[in-house]
Amino acid sequence: MMFDRTINSCHQDRTTYPCRIRTSLARFVVALFAFVVALISQSTNASEGAQVIKAVDFGVKADGVTDDGAAIDRMLQAAADIDSAVTFLFPENRTIRVTNAPDRYVLRFHRSKNRTVNGRGCTFMLGPDVRFLRLTESTNFALRNLNVDFQPLPFVDGTIVAVEPANRSIDVRISTADHPTNWEMLPLGRATREDGEQAFFGMHWRAGPYGTVSDHYYIDRMEPLTGFAEADENSERIVRVFESEQRFHFDRVEPGRSQISLPVPGIAHRFGPGACFEIWDCDTVQLENVELWSAPWFGFRVFRNRGEVTFRKVCIRPKPNSGQLSSTWRDGFHVKGNSASLLWEDCILSGMNDDAFNISNHCSLVREIESPTSIIVQQWFPLSLMPWRVGETIAAADFESRTMLGRATVTKVTPLGQRVRSDGRPFASPVRLELDRPIEGLARRSLVWHPAWANPKTVLRRCTIEKSCRLQTPITIDDCHVTAFLWFYCEDVEGPFPADVTIRDSTIRRGRGNSNLVMSFKGRITGAPGPSSIENVLLQNNRIYGGVIFQGVDNLRLENNTFAERGALLRLKDNRSVISEGNRDSDGEPIELKN
Repeated sequence: MMFDRTINSCHQDRTTYPCRIRTSLARFVVALFAFVVALISQSTNASEGAQVIKAVDFGVKADGVTDDGAAIDRMLQAAADIDSAVTFLFPENRTIRVTNAPDRYVLRFHRSKNRTVNGRGCTFMLGPDVRFLRLTESTNFALRNLNVDFQPLPFVDGTIVAVEPANRSIDVRISTADHPTNWEMLPLGRATREDGEQAFFGMHWRAGPYGTVSDHYYIDRMEPLTGFAEADENSERIVRVFESEQRFHFDRVEPGRSQISLPVPGIAHRFGPGACFEIWDCDTVQLENVELWSAPWFGFRVFRNRGEVTFRKVCIRPKPNSGQLSSTWRDGFHVKGNSASLLWEDCILSGMNDDAFNISNHCSLVREIESPTSIIVQQWFPLSLMPWRVGETIAAADFESRTMLGRATVTKVTPLGQRVRSDGRPFASPVRLELDRPIEGLARRSLVWHPAWANPKTVLRRCTIEKSCRLQTPITIDDCHVTAFLWFYCEDVEGPFPADVTIRDSTIRRGRGNSNLVMSFKGRITGAPGPSSIENVLLQNNRIYGGVIFQGVDNLRLENNTFAERGALLRLKDNRSVISEGNRDSDGEPIELKN
């Protein structure tokens, strides 16, 4: 893959300050001070006065072989009745194996306060049935200095050596000479439909103009072809993989060069207990120096949080220097319905096989207009409920025309029945909302949502992103390197609309997600009256390689950008209030951008 800058590790070294003290005594004092600071950092790394709980005191072996799940649970239970701040410390730079854990999560915190987990460089190697962190309804939580991986991996990488379009199949060579391989978990068979298993596909990798790009290969079944009688783990094996949906472009394959990640049946694409990291309904969370190298499903779900939620040097990518192609089978970060200030800083996202970011909300549709100020609404997606609250603002849009209708304040909320899932979480049921004033144009199937809970303060800063991003809420992208498709839009299952978007000082290239476009904004449809649902968009000081579409955007400002790919599409259509200043084409010549 190609980058403008080389990145060796997400765990960057701490800044060191040059010192010219020449006497041995001075050097001794400096060394002693550094030792004390490091000791304090390793022993607490939390707020002053935090009680330190060490994993080794509860039987954690950290030898990479012993299942430490039960010992970690004993450590967590020891802090259950401690009201003051607690820091959990793991041994330094070890491998911790976990194949079993209560509720299938290694770390579980519910309604906790002032908790810090310091992995101190450990790698947590998880079995396929468990996930890492479930954090719910907690306040002031910090997690830092650790890596998470799975063994066996949920994928096996191989090289496509033959293509048979007539029978919709490919032959894949699996060899340790090409990629590290878990021979005990070869990709044979088909989807199991168990443990919440979802769409079953592999990922075909090929060279693109600015980095690696990919195509989904939906799988019916995988059959052994040759090499399976040999016991030698260094031998090659050939697997024949049959397509389940007639959508793959076999002409894009270069036999002997094209590579593919194949799902391991019974592990890959399984929802299981949830994402590898679940962060729900919390107030103020910080993750720092955390790496996720593989996952069967989502990497992170970040839902309905408040305060400040920060991901600093949190990376989702294939394990460095491993030769692996994939990281997570589905989204890297699935982010919905937060009022928190969300910050991703100095993060790397690569190798996921769905979106790097899905940042959106769960909107509701108007089911009935009882009066100008009384409506019945229901969330379109039945799970992950976004509750309505008295005193909050409701925003409304016409989904078909992508135009805004207006806002009001909720004065009364009346649930109309409630169903509950088997895990105790509620289904989205109809709700009657009473409003302080009518919203002109509101009708059945209008889209409504809570602006305060639609991720209104989201920032990506100095991040490297190599997979497509679905962006349906406000966002600032600052000094990032993106080789992927940025999609600013709305769908009624999620939504709402990405108003208030700033992209500045970034390099953005087309890559995974769309072969021609690097960025697309789709707001108000042609000929529709009224204000657009996508407004207040600023692009400033960016270098852009690939096609760009701005359609139906209000208040669009383009300043000092370079559209650096000769011949790439640059379309402005049906926008209102467009300001274009200082933009240049691939030859450095000034260009005027207008509808």
